[in-house]
Amino acid sequence: MAKIVGYIAMSHSPFWDGSFDVEGPGSAFAAGAGKMKETVEALNPDLVVIFGPDHFRNFFFDLMPAYCIGTGEIESFGDYGGYKGPLPFRNGAGLEIIEAVREAGFDPAFSLRMGVDHGISQPYEVLVPDMNIPVVPVMVDCSAPPRPTLRRSYSFGKAVGDAIRAMDDDLKVLILASGGLSHWVRPMSPYDEATDHETREFLIDGRDQVVEYNKAREENLAQRIANHHEGKINEEWDRWFLDRLAGGPLEDLLSIDPDQMEEVAGNGAHEVASWIAGLGAWGGDVATVAYEPVPRWVTGMGLAAGFAEVEAAPALQASAAGAVTGNQP
Repeated sequence: MAKIVGYIAMSHSPFWDGSFDVEGPGSAFAAGAGKMKETVEALNPDLVVIFGPDHFRNFFFDLMPAYCIGTGEIESFGDYGGYKGPLPFRNGAGLEIIEAVREAGFDPAFSLRMGVDHGISQPYEVLVPDMNIPVVPVMVDCSAPPRPTLRRSYSFGKAVGDAIRAMDDDLKVLILASGGLSHWVRPMSPYDEATDHETREFLIDGRDQVVEYNKAREENLAQRIANHHEGKINEEWDRWFLDRLAGGPLEDLLSIDPDQMEEVAGNGAHEVASWIAGLGAWGGDVATVAYEPVPRWVTGMGLAAGFAEVEAAPALQASAAGAVTGNQP
């Protein structure tokens, strides 16, 4: 039987290059990520299951699943300077999960050749820099309304966790979740009459244009970095979310109104759905490892984790007494 040995949820940002040696804003978060990298090395899992969003690099409105599980080859898009190319996978692992969650009443999409972007690949590259541990990617629709509810994502994650624990193989499995926290990104909606025709067509069926689209986005990012652009962050909401994730009550998270969340925490905050799905899979205690509002990274950078055996993860012990945080109120 497989065993889930830990859960790590972390923010991603195209403005962060994944380095741990950061000075000034972002240093507290980067230090926490460094601790988690050491922890993953100590745990030495056999499989990593990653819940995360897609940013219209692989999934579009012409056929948008609420969830998609990779059951075979995985191709990293390589956006924003990330790794481009195949990621390792374990034959049969994704298929086992699909079959089990369908028995539990869920019908996610599946892919034998699944593309992922920085929403899934960045935490994997940061925590597993050798990229030598097989992956099962789980895309959670955080960008394309109508999205699944947070309650549904938690229940789906729980079904994934049950499926993992029921695997025949004796595996150590690590759950990763990627996204959020509060941030505002350029809104793009095919439902909005103000959206120009070209953008609307891309959102619906942009596979043929995605390389050109991504190039334009990366050029825009480089210009924003050069101009010292800073994004809006709601630190109070971020800390509220992390407190509920770590200490509950869970119902406060599951009953979040998505429209209200978007108003106070930004349209990018919907990515916390992947954290909540991962939490459902984990089903154990969680502690905040690091949090820091980083306007230059345009995101509230949070990191939370839980492990089945802290003794097996010595790097976490330094954080057990309290989180590594920056800009405390």
